[in-house]
Amino acid sequence: MKIKLHVVDTILEDVEEIRRRVSQRAVEIFRERRGAIGQAVDDWLQAERETVWRAALEVLRTKDAFVVRVAAAGLESRQLDVRVTPTELLVAADVHHADHKQDGEVVLCEFASGPLFRSYRFPEPVDPARVTAEYRNGLLLVTAPLAKRSRRVAVRAT
Repeated sequence: MKIKLHVVDTILEDVEEIRRRVSQRAVEIFRERRGAIGQAVDDWLQAERETVWRAALEVLRTKDAFVVRVAAAGLESRQLDVRVTPTELLVAADVHHADHKQDGEVVLCEFASGPLFRSYRFPEPVDPARVTAEYRNGLLLVTAPLAKRSRRVAVRAT
């Protein structure tokens, strides 16, 4: 199923908002541990795991495009928010795992609720107007054609 893309100027505000949430949670974890020094990285990583779902990515470069695969199983296409700039891709969704209403005791549940958030910086500029996205079988496929390179005309001084 085709996904509507949003061409934007920047994803910086979105990235900063997630970073702020993770930072706030890391401080809470630090305080809950009563401030044992030397575990800041562990606090940050735990906060990141608790705050956002970082979907797995695979990025391939063909001769004329980047092909990005994002593992986003369990979502519906309408939940995905895909934004693109000439240099970045952002995939976001608000994920809600349903309550367990079936018969039986839940022994293990690793499904998460909360924001899916994954960004990627392209190593070369892409053409946002030609980027396409499709979601099928839990996999988001984004094809980002490379931007046309402008040719510079050499001017010879006489």
